[in-house]
Amino acid sequence: MTATPLETVLFIAFGAVAIAGALSVILARHAVYSALGMLVNFVALAAMYIMLSAEFLGIAQLIVYAGAIVVLFLFALMLIGGRRPAEQGRLTGGLAAAGSALVVVFLAEIAYLVMRLTGTAGAKGTVTPDVIAQLGHIQLLGATLLLEYILPFELASVLLLVGIVGAVMLARARRQSRQE
Repeated sequence: MTATPLETVLFIAFGAVAIAGALSVILARHAVYSALGMLVNFVALAAMYIMLSAEFLGIAQLIVYAGAIVVLFLFALMLIGGRRPAEQGRLTGGLAAAGSALVVVFLAEIAYLVMRLTGTAGAKGTVTPDVIAQLGHIQLLGATLLLEYILPFELASVLLLVGIVGAVMLARARRQSRQE
C-alpha cells in the first residue's frame, strides 16, 4: 500500500506542525502558551493517526489528550498562578547534569527505534494486516491494552491522579499563605 503524493505532503505538514507545537511547549516563556503549544501538538498527532487508518486512536487523542488533559493542565496552571513567566536563570550543576543525562537517554531511544524500524534490531510484531482485518482495529487495541499492558495502563491512571492531587495541594498551600 503506497501513499499518494497528497497524503505524503499532508503527513509531512502535520509532522512539521507537531514538531512546531512540541518546540513551543519547550520554548514558550509563559506556561499557558506552553499548554496551548501542547494542544497544537496533540491535534497534529491526531490528524496523523487518522491518516494512518487508526481512526480510533485519532479520536481518542482528540478527546482524551487535546480535550481533557490540556484542559486539566490549564486548570492546574490557573490554580497555581500560571500567568507568571518562568523565572530566568542558569541551571545549577545538578540540574544541568540531569538534563544532559536525559538527552543522552532520549537520543539512545531514538537510535534504538530507528534500528528497530529498519530491521536491524528486535523482532517484528505479530499484528499483521490479516489479524487486523479479522479482529478489527478497536477490538485488537482493547485486547492489547487491557490484557497485555494492563499494568502500564493502570500506572498511567495513578500518575494522572497524583498530578491532580499535587496541583490541588499546591493551590491550597498558596491560598493559605496568601490568607496569612
